[in-house]
Amino acid sequence: MACWDRRRTVAFSAILVETGRDRGLELDECLRDTGISPTVLATPGAEITAAQEIALVRNIVKAFDDRPGLGIEVGARTPVTSAGIFALALMSSPTRRSAVEFTMRYFNLIISFANAWHLDRGDEVWIYFDDSEVPADIRGFLLERDVAAMHSNWMHAFGAPAPVLRAEIGADLRPRLQHVLDHFEIPATDCDGPHLAVFDATGFDEPMPQASPLTAALFEQECADLLRRRNMDRGMAGTVRNVLLHRIGGRVTQDEVASALHLSLRTMRRRLAEEGTSYRQVTSEIYGGLAEDLLESGLTVEEVAHRLGYSGASSFSAAFRQWRGISPGRYARGITETLRRTTPSR
Repeated sequence: MACWDRRRTVAFSAILVETGRDRGLELDECLRDTGISPTVLATPGAEITAAQEIALVRNIVKAFDDRPGLGIEVGARTPVTSAGIFALALMSSPTRRSAVEFTMRYFNLIISFANAWHLDRGDEVWIYFDDSEVPADIRGFLLERDVAAMHSNWMHAFGAPAPVLRAEIGADLRPRLQHVLDHFEIPATDCDGPHLAVFDATGFDEPMPQASPLTAALFEQECADLLRRRNMDRGMAGTVRNVLLHRIGGRVTQDEVASALHLSLRTMRRRLAEEGTSYRQVTSEIYGGLAEDLLESGLTVEEVAHRLGYSGASSFSAAFRQWRGISPGRYARGITETLRRTTPSR
């Protein structure tokens, strides 16, 4: 579900180049084969593609032999204000909870390349980060950057340290993050599937330090417009996919998706039809694809149901049958059988 042609602010790339230059790299070494010109890099409000930023990240990572800790340095250098109008909307949010929900809705406007979704579990909020489609050679660096940026920006926006109770880190990346996890006193374990950060939500209904509901609403409208512009070349289906990806676990309705896009339900359906698809097809692609990824990672049907916010395995299984025409258990057994046949015997 990766889309490397989506647009991103050049501000994140400027921080990468700044870090490289501070460590002795020449500007042309940083920008080699990225398609990013020095003029664009220095232009306020300029945008590049995700693929261009990925190429820049590779240059930085390769130049310093993927040194552990470099991503943490870059993330700590990345202020929340680098996300532009997103930062103003975030800090104006009425409460901490609404700020988290806003971040999930507009996750593509911030620094991470991961897909993310959250589940509200009473006194805890669980936020999942799926970076499985990030290229393996830069995955550790980018996860470091995400973690460091999240912690430094949380302090700036919320006026207090991020209340992370515990974490689960996938892809054998926990040892690489152990230093920063220890620094923030976050107990962490290894896991299969997406990374997980569990937040203490007991104070989430308190107001934000700079709360201004009217201002937040005005800035969120601008964020919605920006998100639509950046997804324009992906069409209405791509824009709907983006909303669904960041509200996984909430089981949103068609009306809620249309409202998030500031469109009438009729207009959204018409535009999807013009692209030869439908809301049902898009949800099948998004939810079914993510469920397949989680099952293929080795999680049980019950674990996948839990991570996607279903009340139990039975309700998830019914939904999976609608998406794929078979039960999730049968799908998982098929994956196991395929691996058994294709794995050479010793």
